[in-house]
Amino acid sequence: MMTMPANAASNAANATRTLRRTPECAAARCALRLRTSPITLLIVQSLTCAHPIISGMKIAVLSDIHGVLPALQAVLADVDAWQPDAVVVNGDIVNRGPSPLACWQLLAERQRTNGWQLLRGNHEDFVINMTLPDAPQAGPQLELQLSARWTSERLKGQIAALQALPAVVHLQDAQGGTLRFVHASMAGNRDGLHRSASNSKIRAQIEPLPGVFCTAHTHWAWTRTLDATLIVNSGSVGTPFDGDERAAYAQLTWRQPFAGGGSWRAQIVRVPYDRAQTQKDFETSGYLHESGALTAVLHTEWRLARSLWPAWLARYEADVLAGKISAAQAAAHFLDSVAE
Repeated sequence: MMTMPANAASNAANATRTLRRTPECAAARCALRLRTSPITLLIVQSLTCAHPIISGMKIAVLSDIHGVLPALQAVLADVDAWQPDAVVVNGDIVNRGPSPLACWQLLAERQRTNGWQLLRGNHEDFVINMTLPDAPQAGPQLELQLSARWTSERLKGQIAALQALPAVVHLQDAQGGTLRFVHASMAGNRDGLHRSASNSKIRAQIEPLPGVFCTAHTHWAWTRTLDATLIVNSGSVGTPFDGDERAAYAQLTWRQPFAGGGSWRAQIVRVPYDRAQTQKDFETSGYLHESGALTAVLHTEWRLARSLWPAWLARYEADVLAGKISAAQAAAHFLDSVAE
């Protein structure tokens, strides 16, 4: 292990104190605690830079937990064993699942104690919106949003913390490259990136192109290179849509085969978890019975590890809002057509 000069150690200690007072530098604060190396010292020299410089060579990226606590616990155990230098949680911690408060508290504690970066996804927005004065109180609009209302009621006292989450996080590696983390795209947290999209489509969604662009939202884990940009979708911890029931997250590793050169590489990791316990959580939390009829569609997505909600919206949303069919009838008719 490399020994720091006395003056450098003093500077690092001062930097740590400075970072404790600067929330946006939480990842750098964590890095300072993790190791003392020439890379770490770059943080000390760059406290005024626009993007915190990360120390070390490993970043874990997880997203779309959706209140599924056993999946999150399994992924955290895997992340802890891997010992990354930084961790980014790329949105959608809550909503759609039975344990939103427990998931939020677990990750908020990691944010406080380990400097993890947490972002806001569209489901955090849905929950926040249900606490606003103009939130629907009855009728078809409420039926479409009962899951978010149920979640918001269990997150009382946490709404301000959700509102404070950033939409975008930038980190800078030791060679000046930028890593950008966004729940969906630069156009918004519901504008998902798809691996099969054209280069021009994806370029428009992520410009200006960074060295690494990390996205989520679609619940499909994948990696792709566009020009010199590595694009990584970390998939979903709680509800993957690729037919694989296991939780997904991404590991980013810096590889430097020669002095002065290097690049980021990404690996998608799948982690099994206790799905029987998750089913019990759905049943005992009240989520299935208190969040409206449409929760059955969301629960079926979790069971099958398949995307169903967009198809339900395309087929039934307009008719439900127009009062032509109830949400319960629309959910039942739709699920009758779903092949198990």
